[in-house]
Amino acid sequence: MRSTTSGWGCTSRPSQGRSPRTSPGWRGEILGLTWDHIEWDGWDKPCTPHGEDFCEHCRDNHDISLVIDKQLQRVRGRLLHRATKTEESDAPLPLPAICVTPLRHRYRQQEAAKEKAGEAWHDTGMIFTTRYGLPVEPRNFNRSYDSRIARAGVPKITVHDARRTCGSLLVDLDVHPRIAMAILKHTDLSITMEIYSQISSKATREALRKLGESLDQ
Repeated sequence: MRSTTSGWGCTSRPSQGRSPRTSPGWRGEILGLTWDHIEWDGWDKPCTPHGEDFCEHCRDNHDISLVIDKQLQRVRGRLLHRATKTEESDAPLPLPAICVTPLRHRYRQQEAAKEKAGEAWHDTGMIFTTRYGLPVEPRNFNRSYDSRIARAGVPKITVHDARRTCGSLLVDLDVHPRIAMAILKHTDLSITMEIYSQISSKATREALRKLGESLDQ
């Protein structure tokens, strides 16, 4: 197994002249996530009642959170893993179940890929990687994102639009506005409350319930 934490650029200074809340910024934050960014609160350890790690029966007993303080960008030919904005924007974000379950799936998926790759695996610690553990190229992420939208047969939206969709989902999941504000990284509660002014439909809630159940399987 190869360690490649110094095999690609790393700096502690955020980019200048570009808002990290643009689509490239959000894409970079997704690709820049590492497993160290997740606080599992013990969910990744075997539970007492069932002896299972990532136990779905015990998931709601854990306060799982995520810190976003790095982003992955290609600048002047170099792939850089560097700080996002300021320390104020790096507060832990609480993760609802609809986010936690896919992360568990990704963790196990990567463990299988690591075993299959053997000595060819690069131990970068990244959550989203190639089949050999290397960081995902931002341009490749765009292609993968678009292809999955096409396969799902849903309307195409940008990564930034997905943030607004997330806000709508949080409303329909009855997530407290303050928690939604933290997840969406809004600096003003009034911006979050604009989303909460929308009226939720029973059909949307039922669709989300079914989505959550399908993710748990």
